[in-house]
Amino acid sequence: MNDVGAVKIPAYNFHDPALWFTMCDSTFQLGCPKAITDSKTKFNYIIAHLPPEAATIIRDVIMNPDPVEPYEKARMELIKRSGESSHQEIRKLLIGEELGDRRPSELSRVMRRRAESHSVPDDLMLELFQQHLPTRVQSILAAISPLTLEKAAEVADRVMEVTPIAVSACSVSSDKNSIESHVLEEIKFAH
Repeated sequence: MNDVGAVKIPAYNFHDPALWFTMCDSTFQLGCPKAITDSKTKFNYIIAHLPPEAATIIRDVIMNPDPVEPYEKARMELIKRSGESSHQEIRKLLIGEELGDRRPSELSRVMRRRAESHSVPDDLMLELFQQHLPTRVQSILAAISPLTLEKAAEVADRVMEVTPIAVSACSVSSDKNSIESHVLEEIKFAH
């Protein structure tokens, strides 16, 4: 046991357990004086660092660890049980993530992560991504050929940075000219 080095396990990521395990694997490679490769040792590290909510998800695996590959079994089960099902991921990909106050490139990364295990063709990913963008950005992207998802996200980021977001406002006025000028102003901002 003297050959096992101490490592600092990152905080558990409830939103992306597969990423968390990849980070743990990298951490195990940094073990000092040598990398941690024993499955039982890795298992003990991750179990000791799982929050109770996550540990409950694989309680059966913790209580009865696999005798040969306890770490791999815990990894596989935790990812499978806590991650979204394939159907949920595809549904969210198709129905949509909302752009909200994120940059388009952030939306693109989230969509790619959701699609990575489903072999979604690049042209479909681009189409789905563009559907979530404001109309003014879609119009600009339509003029670019050839267009990849990465290029679309980059251009959309730049367009969103330089064009103001149209804000709808309402005001009450008894003056007819004032109402007409207000409507004209809103039309100008929308275009």
